[in-house]
Amino acid sequence: MFILLEQFLFTYHLYFQCILHGNISEAITENLLMKTVKLDIAKGYDDPAVVSFIDSFFSRHAGRLEEAGRILLKPNLLLAAPPERGITTHPLFVEAVINVLRKYTKSELILGDSPGANFGKYETVLNKTGMADLCAKHRIKTVRMEASAPKMKNGRVYAPAADEADIIINIAKLKTHSLTGLTLCVKNMFGLVPGNAKVGYHRAHPDDRELAYNIYDFFSMFEGRVLNLLDGITAHEGDGPSRGKPVHLGIMAASNDAVALDAAVTRLLGLDEDFCLTTLGAKRKGYDTSDIKADKPEGQFRIKIPVSKRVPVLPDFLKSWVSDRIFVKPFIISEKCIKCRLCVKSCPVDAIRSDDEFLIEPEKCIECFCCHEVCESDAVGMRRSFLHKVFVR
Repeated sequence: MFILLEQFLFTYHLYFQCILHGNISEAITENLLMKTVKLDIAKGYDDPAVVSFIDSFFSRHAGRLEEAGRILLKPNLLLAAPPERGITTHPLFVEAVINVLRKYTKSELILGDSPGANFGKYETVLNKTGMADLCAKHRIKTVRMEASAPKMKNGRVYAPAADEADIIINIAKLKTHSLTGLTLCVKNMFGLVPGNAKVGYHRAHPDDRELAYNIYDFFSMFEGRVLNLLDGITAHEGDGPSRGKPVHLGIMAASNDAVALDAAVTRLLGLDEDFCLTTLGAKRKGYDTSDIKADKPEGQFRIKIPVSKRVPVLPDFLKSWVSDRIFVKPFIISEKCIKCRLCVKSCPVDAIRSDDEFLIEPEKCIECFCCHEVCESDAVGMRRSFLHKVFVR
């Protein structure tokens, strides 16, 4: 019931805004595009299909873009990694977004995100991901989500940059995620939570589903002002969101409905839509995925899922006995560790000892994999229990 009311109010808001500015046809179009997902493929980031795809999407929202005074570009800048690793939104994809936006609007463009842990070295993240050069080239201001005092709504803190923009262009990266299954458009908006406040979510919600449900609730605060794009041309598979491997999928997706986009892309990958736990969170609030309309590009799109999300097939009489004995826990690889303390800062339950050698205390670890996510030296591995190795392939 809540989600239906929310969708009605969102649609009414769009009608009012479009009619206010004389864009009655666009108001009708916005309503028709609810739960509609554009999907297409590209051979690479230099493929003309990338610009054509983005242009086709933005053309449907031309009136809103023209009227906007400021637009926030929100890529995935998880950590300081080069684009070819497939961890962050590719700068060439973001550049295509910028170039097409210039066709539809003269509004001020700003770009920002809050990295997973290394937010204190934001310039390093911008440089390594290629965003610093991109923004300098196009004279776009970069914003640091921790630079100003956070705001609060519904008991949740967020960066004020979100309220300072009329539209948020959510430019997510297609990646697997060791905790939430996949990180797509809904999860990407979690980057509006500044700094260590993200750690608080993990501390308060150690269960993976509860965390994902709360991430969806956070996203829904901004839903009416967000246009969503997904860069899955080079995706990230395996033990994502940062310790997996890049894989070429060629997928591009766009929608004004992030949940619909996430569900459609998850299906395209041959996975159950509930594998993306933020989608499951939306459905728990009443979101109906049965009427999503999505394009169906030709081809097979498969992706390796995280080892932590591989489910054993067991007879019923074994499940209760085995369940607590099948697990995956992170551990520090001493020879790779550079003692930067990013893992210590990111741990929501203080489970990492930092003496002469860094050590994760297994009895404290809640298996949130934050340390695994933020490590920039690939020094956090995944240790599988004996029974996990036996029953999970």
